Amino acid sequence: MTASQSRRDFVKMAATGVLGVAVGAVAGNYYGSQTQPAETITETKTVTETQPPHISDYTVSLRAVAEAKGINIGSAVDALCLDTQHYGNAQIYANTLAREFNYVTPEYQMQWGEVHPGLNDWNFTLVDDIANFAINHQMKLRGHSLIWGYGSAIPLYLTPTISNDEFRQIVENHIKTLVGHYKGKIRAWDVVNEALDESGELSKTLFLEKMGKNYIADVFHMAHEADPSAILLYQEYGAEGLNPKSNGQYKLVKDLVKEGVPIDGVALQMHLAAIDQPPYIITMSKSSPNLTLQDISKNIARLTDLGLKVEIAEMDLQIRNLSGDLPERLKLQRKIYHDVIDTCLKQKGFTDITFWGVSDANSWVDNFFGPDDPLLFDDKYKPKPAYWGVLQALLESTV
Repeated sequence: MTASQSRRDFVKMAATGVLGVAVGAVAGNYYGSQTQPAETITETKTVTETQPPHISDYTVSLRAVAEAKGINIGSAVDALCLDTQHYGNAQIYANTLAREFNYVTPEYQMQWGEVHPGLNDWNFTLVDDIANFAINHQMKLRGHSLIWGYGSAIPLYLTPTISNDEFRQIVENHIKTLVGHYKGKIRAWDVVNEALDESGELSKTLFLEKMGKNYIADVFHMAHEADPSAILLYQEYGAEGLNPKSNGQYKLVKDLVKEGVPIDGVALQMHLAAIDQPPYIITMSKSSPNLTLQDISKNIARLTDLGLKVEIAEMDLQIRNLSGDLPERLKLQRKIYHDVIDTCLKQKGFTDITFWGVSDANSWVDNFFGPDDPLLFDDKYKPKPAYWGVLQALLESTV
């Protein structure tokens, strides 16, 4: 994070248009060093351009640009990566996080099974570490997530043998205790995560079985009672564009709004992968993976027309399956990052952007899909072409 004086200087530069020229020149040098043949670089570069620029060498950062524009830009955070006893690069992780982002989301340590592993057993320590880091670095905090029907989000004591009334009481206690613990500290909550199947219907989870088809409305009311000031969001994957799942999402939130449920917005995960053929982007939707910028725009517009906020909540972009060498794949990754974020920022009612990790060194993608380079910083925490694509989109935004 830059010093106060540097940030004031940055805002002045942004206002006068000087910064755009400077960033364009620096980004151009970075792109060139990554994508041009070596002999071309030798002919044109100066001594100071032999390596990609380091962000610490100047006042530009995603955070500075976003804040000058009134945008929240964030990253998922693993508390263990902030601890030098667990992670050898904890300091550079923390420095990059604080410098580049003003919004943080616990990556998995706020999931029900992690933070509330026993019926009367709560583990706030790691989430508190993230919250304290955010407070100490003047960052806002997202809560992720209260209700999710899969994986570590389901503790062992939530079983089908529990009576419906007892199940509901446990859910209400979980929500009110967790939200209450961070009341006033968390800006927004992912209240319900991934509740829809590929057809856009409610997935057959334990929550649906035990609480009925109105469970989503019920848990939004519970969260609102616990912290009336928090922004409450519904989050989904594979519903970024126009397809059966996003149609189901639209109907779901439209009905919630009509019924007076305290829902404030929709969080689009934006886990994407690049492909060689048009439209060059696919989502995690199995039934309708292809994604176009036009569909993103139309989807956001119909959601915001309901009076809801829309944000990106978990963005990353896989490039493993692209043809070409790494510089070529990184070049397309830069373009897609730029174009998607530029498209979103042009929509009235679009608010925040969160990436699902700080650098390629710690991405969930490697564990689930195989080695990849999905984020804005490489394994050594150096900015990739994708970084400059995002920075360019932020600079071009008129929000």
